[in-house]
Amino acid sequence: MRAPVDYAALLPQVGLAAADGPHLLAAAAGSWARLCAARHDLSQETWPEGLAIFALGSLGRLEASPASDLDLAVVYRRGACDHDAAERARPRAVDRLRALGFDVADKTFRRPLALEALLGEIGGHGDSNEHLTYRALLLTEGAWLAEPAQARAAVDALFGAYTRDTIARGRYLSALSNDLQRYYRTVCVDYRFKVDVVGKAWALRNLKLRHSRKLWHLANLVLFCWAAQQPDDDAREPLIAAHLGDPPLARVILGISALGGARLCAPLCASYDRFLGALADPARRRRLDLLSHAERARDPDYRELHANAERFDAAAQAILAHLWEHSRAHLLRFGLL
Repeated sequence: MRAPVDYAALLPQVGLAAADGPHLLAAAAGSWARLCAARHDLSQETWPEGLAIFALGSLGRLEASPASDLDLAVVYRRGACDHDAAERARPRAVDRLRALGFDVADKTFRRPLALEALLGEIGGHGDSNEHLTYRALLLTEGAWLAEPAQARAAVDALFGAYTRDTIARGRYLSALSNDLQRYYRTVCVDYRFKVDVVGKAWALRNLKLRHSRKLWHLANLVLFCWAAQQPDDDAREPLIAAHLGDPPLARVILGISALGGARLCAPLCASYDRFLGALADPARRRRLDLLSHAERARDPDYRELHANAERFDAAAQAILAHLWEHSRAHLLRFGLL
């Protein structure tokens, strides 16, 4: 559900000083300040009973900059709130947030969704990529903006669907890990569709796929391997519940540290810090958004970030190799096979 993250305390665990992660620290502090401002402003409104408003995306992960847009998700409970009331509530929230300076995106999360639609028929014929996206992101990067009690109840219900209700719980919460992996693969295919078929701008999407999306996936693998090493079956579910909503980089640091590989996170943190620094520059983002594929080799911004993505990938592979040595059976059975 998102609380402040202290990278100044986490970075020394991997052998780095706080000064080695200036963009991580700035993004975390700035994101938290913006979340608090949004929460205060939205608390001045009266919202329908049974409705919750979330920030997803980079703001929800506490790695946003002023140049980042805001993915706004509205979820409501049928019976307590009808769809029309939720539809009227979203534009009110958007107007207030835009007045605060947020660039609210109208894309994937442009319409409210009923919580019951997200819970029903997970993996069945009635499921959809939209439902999968909401579930995966609300669980891993959902930060409440309005009605925290309703938001907490919604996230708890989603987690409970994989542990007690809709899907058989299992010792390792394999249905949950499989759904998160399914979402990541959907994102990868969606990238190809948007770029190759629809013709949308590719460079920034490509760099996000190779940095933030890959980190999100790695963090989930680390968390479930960490949980699999718990000596008591009853300890796995609480550990996953406690850390699934941590920012992805914090989740990797905590999990790999628990598995004895903290120092492997240093190059991952350093390269991710450079990526966040580049995305915090509005002019750089605009140039990348306009960059054609044919011009990529001549563009210094793209060349620098492409090289950084290669370093990030090597660091991620070293962490995966550590998981292979310390949680091989679980990684094989639930991550690969």
